[in-house]
Amino acid sequence: MGVSEKARQKRQGDPQGSAADDERGREPLRKPLAGPDLSLASWQDGDRLFRVLRENLVRVDQPLALISQTQRSGGTLINSLLDGHPQLHVHPFELHIGNPTKYDWPVLELDASPDAWLDTLREPFIARFFVEGYRKWPDIGVLRAQPRMPFTLAPSFLERLFRLLCADKPPATRREILDSYLTAFFNAWADCQGLRDGLKKWTVGFAPRLAWGESGRRFADDYPDGRVIASHRDPRAWYASASRFSSRYGELDQALELWARGAREIIDAKRANPKRVFVLTYEGLVTQPKRTMRSLADWLGIRWDPVLLKPTFNRQPTIPNSSYELRSTGIRKEPLTRWESVLSAEALDRIGAELMDIDAAVRELADA
Repeated sequence: MGVSEKARQKRQGDPQGSAADDERGREPLRKPLAGPDLSLASWQDGDRLFRVLRENLVRVDQPLALISQTQRSGGTLINSLLDGHPQLHVHPFELHIGNPTKYDWPVLELDASPDAWLDTLREPFIARFFVEGYRKWPDIGVLRAQPRMPFTLAPSFLERLFRLLCADKPPATRREILDSYLTAFFNAWADCQGLRDGLKKWTVGFAPRLAWGESGRRFADDYPDGRVIASHRDPRAWYASASRFSSRYGELDQALELWARGAREIIDAKRANPKRVFVLTYEGLVTQPKRTMRSLADWLGIRWDPVLLKPTFNRQPTIPNSSYELRSTGIRKEPLTRWESVLSAEALDRIGAELMDIDAAVRELADA
């Protein structure tokens, strides 16, 4: 074989030429390795996963313990402390079944269709979190960079499962519609950690202001065995948090009116039905969490578990849903006194003159 022929073999990747080069200590010519299969899962796999969830269905028809108070008063913290308890189904975000706004308990017409019920109950956060992951804290400052947690609840799974449940046993009451929705929600959530770990006593949901006024009356009609957990917060600390959290709380007159209405709603609800309503203070929860959560557990009739002192999402530790930068997990005390350095003299004077008497009246009714 001449020199020109050997050169031709090299250029064309001839095996003999490659071997000869290898014998002389050069890197042999190799075909590139095939890359990993990055294609999406097949529809057959998705369909089988859905069938597994349906075939192993867990009914979620327990009475609802509704955490409801003025926004920025500790409801998210309570919800995350209850998250890991084995006797509870805990909705992981704000319960957004309200319609036409999230503050309105839904009106479900019994002669409507499952699709109409879904249109009323649909929670927009599900689709967003399924794509982006779960993150509860607000989009302010560096908090935008905090990591998200996986949220494995496919909206199509929830909707399909709800329709099947309604077809298998058509709901005869509004409560049965809600039970079917919550059953679909928790069973469509593929890695819901607490779904199968024992008998449940309550389903827990957090929804600010949903137990107020007419909405509260409709909630009681649909859940005569339900209960309300109301968290009350010092108006000074509340305004320091709320005014930073969102511009809609920045106008002092409107903000103080909102806080006052929430406090009066708690007073009226507790006096009207003391056994149905549990009042706790945000300050007591943060400074004496074990005492407060023991009292709440006793009231709910669930056993004490140290997990009630650990804020979690799907049993994973979470960072506080704070209006300020708090990077570590757990119950934090910083929000208790921050108002001392951030509120203006005008705000403090107004709050002292208009709200502190109402604050004292709520605290007299507090269970913890």
